Amino acid sequence: MDRDEKETPRTGLLDRFRKSWFPPAAAVGAVAALVAAVSRERPAPGPAPQTSRAPAAPEPPEQAPKPAQPPGGYPREYVVTALLGGGKSPQPFKNSLSGIALGAGDRIYALGDGEIRIFEANGDPVRKWKAAANAASLAAGAGGRVYVGAAGRVEVYEDDGTHAGGFAAGEKNRPADITAIKVFMKEILVADAAARIIRRYDTAGRQTGLIGDRNKTGGFMLPNHALDFDVDGKGVVYATDTGRHRVSAWALDGSPLGYFGKFGMTNPEDFVGCCNPVNVALSPDGTVVTGEKMVARVKVFDPDGKLLAVIGPEHFHPDLIHIHLAVDSKERILAADPVRREVRIFSLVVKVGENEPSRPPADRKPVEVEDA
Repeated sequence: MDRDEKETPRTGLLDRFRKSWFPPAAAVGAVAALVAAVSRERPAPGPAPQTSRAPAAPEPPEQAPKPAQPPGGYPREYVVTALLGGGKSPQPFKNSLSGIALGAGDRIYALGDGEIRIFEANGDPVRKWKAAANAASLAAGAGGRVYVGAAGRVEVYEDDGTHAGGFAAGEKNRPADITAIKVFMKEILVADAAARIIRRYDTAGRQTGLIGDRNKTGGFMLPNHALDFDVDGKGVVYATDTGRHRVSAWALDGSPLGYFGKFGMTNPEDFVGCCNPVNVALSPDGTVVTGEKMVARVKVFDPDGKLLAVIGPEHFHPDLIHIHLAVDSKERILAADPVRREVRIFSLVVKVGENEPSRPPADRKPVEVEDA
């Protein structure tokens, strides 16, 4: 959509609906998610009592309606081409997998089992070292430096695992709940889910600005208490706004640039539940990759919000609440499943009899001007 079209005010019923603080449909989604969570967390039944009556058939689990696939399929298709950290891996994640990042040469950095593990792009292990206590997120920067978010601090490590310092994040009496970190040029961007904003820091740990606070609620809406984001090569930040069921885009100075997404239970491009999408990553070709819970799946959009591909629930554990994402230079999607404790790598394939899907320019912005 052209910039002039974005700046034209819309006063229709749909616009007034979108400007409400929390869409009524989201409340319906919250109830559906709560029912699903209760059914999943119900304790396992004890031994069946001795009786001559045949046992009742188990109730089917609560599920959201399965979105219909468009006629002819989606413009893009992905297949699994590699697996890291699974049960058959030489270095399986035994207890946890809570983050993934990419460095130079598409090296893969994973946070799990209290360690930082580094793999070559082909999956060969490189090295590993002990991470900071309560580490929850990580990013790879220039020179192989690794930035880890843990307990209100960003810890910095050299490429060989040597601790190189760090800094406190958040306010004086309210440490940041760091759920994502990204490095852009000489800036370190930190998602603070407690304050519902993204904080900008320089390499010395001085806060230089905020992203996401220029709306009616003063921050992102996070019913799931988590915030994820990515930044493209031009410094445009794409963030999950889970309570609003959207991906929003921001300039580094905090100016809103737009968004796409809305609540919906049947259209495949929409986001279900009380709070989706939960994760986001950007591809070098300008596409936006999202991860969802409740219906565990990954979707690929162009920057205007047109759905290009769906990687379905058959690839993920149904009980996960995050799918940690990254996209490498070859446009492979790395999806970390924290329940199965494995990273699945999906490669783009061309449909038989068709040319490779067209790629949107990387500088296009999401549709709709941020107004809530």
